[in-house]
Amino acid sequence: MYVVPASIPTHHVQFPTVPFVTISVLFAILITLPLGKLLEWILPNYRISVLGHSVSLNPGPFNIKEHTLVGIMANVVVAGTSITDVASAMHIVYGIKWSFGKTFLLGLPIQIIGFSFAGVLRQFLVWPSNMIWPGVLVRCALLNAMHSNYGKKDTKHISREQFFYLACLCSFVWYWVPGYLWTGLSVFNWVCWIAPNNVVVNNLFGTISGLGMGLFTFDWVAISAIGSPLVIPVGLVVMPITIRNTNHKMS
Repeated sequence: MYVVPASIPTHHVQFPTVPFVTISVLFAILITLPLGKLLEWILPNYRISVLGHSVSLNPGPFNIKEHTLVGIMANVVVAGTSITDVASAMHIVYGIKWSFGKTFLLGLPIQIIGFSFAGVLRQFLVWPSNMIWPGVLVRCALLNAMHSNYGKKDTKHISREQFFYLACLCSFVWYWVPGYLWTGLSVFNWVCWIAPNNVVVNNLFGTISGLGMGLFTFDWVAISAIGSPLVIPVGLVVMPITIRNTNHKMS
């Protein structure tokens, strides 16, 4: 129930027009906690029988395990599936429209093949601590912050939950500064401001027509355009930028 609404905008903007709306996994994780607590409160404690097994509509308090499972499911669908690209290309380019059943049966093995390989190779890809991707640690920290002290008050120091909400509020307020009040902070190319008509300076320090040397930005949207530097290792962030600049100069 949580995952289906998150996948709708992604598949709706398969061929997007600007501006368009997408829902990230972070948003799905954040909105799941109040919805889970709401269902925990309103669902009746009633048991039904399914294939000979008794299942309760309200199995108990919404816990971190259920929250993690929702995050995993959202991570699978929120970025879209490759089979939707293939089906769309077949329909637009070749005029062949696949049925829902065919698309579903082709997409299901593609979605679960990663989990299958992870299960088979769990001794090498899951259990070793050095195989953990940094992005997973961020989501684990978020889930622990949301569940560890939920409903509790810390008298000695600020809780992780309160710190997270405070950081979200500060980021929301700061976004309006480079995004609306002074857009020059997004591309703070101060060298070109000093000599805007100098060809050499613009070739070296220009953002669009130059090498972009000495470029600063105070916009977190621009900083995290290719991935958050707080999550992704520095080498993986610098390499795409270098390749992109090289290809731009060659073209």
